[in-house]
Amino acid sequence: MENIKKMKDLVEISKIVTGSDNFYEIKDIVIKKMLSVVHPTKACVNLFYGDDYSYAHLVCSATLDYIPTLFPQNEEYGSKIDFDLYPKYIHEAVREKKQVIVENIFEYEGAKGEEMMALNEKYVGRAVFPFVLENRTIGFMSCYIMKGEKLEQDDIDFISQVASLLTLSISITEKNDGINKLVDKLRSSMNNINKASMEIYSTKNLDYYLNKMTSVLLESLNSEFTFIRMVKKDSEDNIEENVIDVVRPNSEKAEFSSLVTHILNSKKNVEVNNNGNFSMIDGGVAKCYLYKKFIIDSKTELVVGCIGSAEYSNDDRKTISILARQIYLNIQTYEHMKIEEKHKDIENELSILKKQQKLIMDCCSDGNFGNKEMYFYQESAKVVGGDFYNAIDLGDKVVFIVADVMGHGVASNYIVALLKGAFNILIRYSDSPKEILRNLNQYIYKEFDEIGMYATALVGIFDKYNEKMTISNAGHYYPIVIDKKGRSVDISDGKQGLPVGVLENSSYNEIEINLDDKESICFFTDGILEMKNNLGKEFGLERLERFLLKNINKNKENVIRKIKDEIQNYSSNREKQDDILVVFFKNKTEN
Repeated sequence: MENIKKMKDLVEISKIVTGSDNFYEIKDIVIKKMLSVVHPTKACVNLFYGDDYSYAHLVCSATLDYIPTLFPQNEEYGSKIDFDLYPKYIHEAVREKKQVIVENIFEYEGAKGEEMMALNEKYVGRAVFPFVLENRTIGFMSCYIMKGEKLEQDDIDFISQVASLLTLSISITEKNDGINKLVDKLRSSMNNINKASMEIYSTKNLDYYLNKMTSVLLESLNSEFTFIRMVKKDSEDNIEENVIDVVRPNSEKAEFSSLVTHILNSKKNVEVNNNGNFSMIDGGVAKCYLYKKFIIDSKTELVVGCIGSAEYSNDDRKTISILARQIYLNIQTYEHMKIEEKHKDIENELSILKKQQKLIMDCCSDGNFGNKEMYFYQESAKVVGGDFYNAIDLGDKVVFIVADVMGHGVASNYIVALLKGAFNILIRYSDSPKEILRNLNQYIYKEFDEIGMYATALVGIFDKYNEKMTISNAGHYYPIVIDKKGRSVDISDGKQGLPVGVLENSSYNEIEINLDDKESICFFTDGILEMKNNLGKEFGLERLERFLLKNINKNKENVIRKIKDEIQNYSSNREKQDDILVVFFKNKTEN
């Protein structure tokens, strides 16, 4: 019967591990369940971070009494303990990646120095099970044997299997953490690129912008050198003229001639090479490099590249593709801006695009659903942007999307139209926001990839009869939620998916909002948060939240008038800023 109980618990532990992407949320549950069917009654877990074996972080000690009091408990990922303080047999288990069982530490030579701690914790023996991942020890689990307890072989086998499952959980967590860090890095880099692109329009200084971009690339891709070069070629494919030539650090510019010539002559538009052997003028050798190349026209090419001594990964390849495309688009936008200054008739074309965008948005009529209503306020900047909202009433539910296409001009207007068409089709085939987003990304990924753009998006479904709303997030801001007591409620689960158009096979999560005690939900794009006053201070999330708390009990006409006044009174120059889109979902009110 005991073995059957162990098998059942092992199955349950397996479900817990495979059903979670966060080791820190399940570690105590797993240890407690393990100890319920084996003879040891106490256990703990220590982890090594970043292959640093100087410290073992105590991340799980809920079943211990005395040991946790020896170390500070305010560390984010466990108490940081000098690994030299641990007895020799634990070092042996970590170093040799093997189980070590000491039945009596008072009689074991390799346990000297542990006696006082054992007396206080009331254990006589200790078993150590290392966590081995890809031939490296990433941590270990200790089981403490009390007086009168005996560790049988079936206990050892069971604990060893649990240790393997905990190792799997740590691996899953590391991979998800790596994805989150990649997303954060991309988001930070894109933010820096977009901010710098705004300065092109105000300063009209392309060299300043490109120097900032090389700095962003250096930091994002951990490189030693980076370069952005645009060249014109003659009829025989020889470089005729450097239109753009920026290298950071600047003093190394001459060293890249042979490598850049090789890249420009290559037929590959994107490449990672970790086995390079290109001689530099100063005698050095380029071991690792990656680049993204754009064919602008039959004679002009743009190449964005990085050089370093450490190997570049496939994630680095994706990162440079995303960042380089945005740089390419901003250079194109800058060139168009110069043409605009010379030829004012381009204003007529932009006017037409604005009308097209207005037609797209005008079809999103305000909705009334029993005691609920949904409406929006949208304001375009001077250059056509990509803010987009659409809501469709399907009878028992309302499906809606709020999106922000990164970029301006004809391309963003085209993507908005494409998003609308794809969304209208896909909502007929799925009741899940995360599936709609996943299919939307796959459906139009190639279009995004070819144009070199992406979009943040949030898809939601409002169930009219159950008073629930389910939303899924693709790199967008979470909405501001106000409850019936006039308080802001944080609904973020911390899991923003990648924006649409970044990776072809992105997956997304969902969260459910119970609307019984909610007064309103406000969705928005970043235009309203990033608009600046005459002192250069951004409007910000807190100011938008205060506006909602103050005005949420007003009717639709008053809310629209108030938000319009708020924007006009705060913003110093709307023509130089981004589009604004704010969508309100709230209980109806008459005042």
